[in-house]
Amino acid sequence: MTSNKFVLWMRQNTKLSDASISKYSSAVNTISREMMERGVISVELDSMLPLSLDIAVTSILHNPYFVEKNNRGNNMYSNALKQFRYFMHTDVSLPSDSAAYEENIMQDIHLSETERTAIIQSRIGQGVFRKSIMDKYDGRCLITGVDLPKLLVAGHIKPWAVSSNNERLNSENGLLLSATYDRLFDCGLITFNTMGKIYLSSFIGTENEKRLKLTAGDFYELRGTPAMETFLEYHNDIVFVK
Repeated sequence: MTSNKFVLWMRQNTKLSDASISKYSSAVNTISREMMERGVISVELDSMLPLSLDIAVTSILHNPYFVEKNNRGNNMYSNALKQFRYFMHTDVSLPSDSAAYEENIMQDIHLSETERTAIIQSRIGQGVFRKSIMDKYDGRCLITGVDLPKLLVAGHIKPWAVSSNNERLNSENGLLLSATYDRLFDCGLITFNTMGKIYLSSFIGTENEKRLKLTAGDFYELRGTPAMETFLEYHNDIVFVK
């Protein structure tokens, strides 16, 4: 069962005590059950695939019942949910569920063929979305300065799965990073504020910070705007794992 794998993963990858691990595992099960009872989600969290989970997490974190419960629990439930999301996104045994979402876009009669293609291509950082991000950052990774196109990924700040079609194509919802750093950002292991200050997750570890040449508090030329701030707030609140 995924819940058992989650417990094992926390034991191997976090410094949480056994008591805290038990609380987090129970919290995810409680959230799953209660959100199903209230019709917020239709299937259990541990039976979802990554894109579906992202959509579910967003719905849950904005549900009034959950917000009240989480406040009473000193954010324990939201922390457990973020840990679970990170675990699910790092589970290489899980298949992708992107095909179903792409099919929905292809069948959307309100979109032109060009729009459908652009939106689908944006999920993997291609097409017009990639071009706009490449132009914005002058074709260089904003962390390393690497300028080899094959090594660069135009990734979304607010995940593609939970973005509107306009947000999926908005250059303010994108960063240009070399593949390793894009993966770190996508998993929630690094994040930024609009001034370009970088924050590092404890999951990276001191030695890996040295290997990656990352230092918490360093500044990068993010070229932030008020529009980007909204997307960064989402990433910091929901994706980034402290």
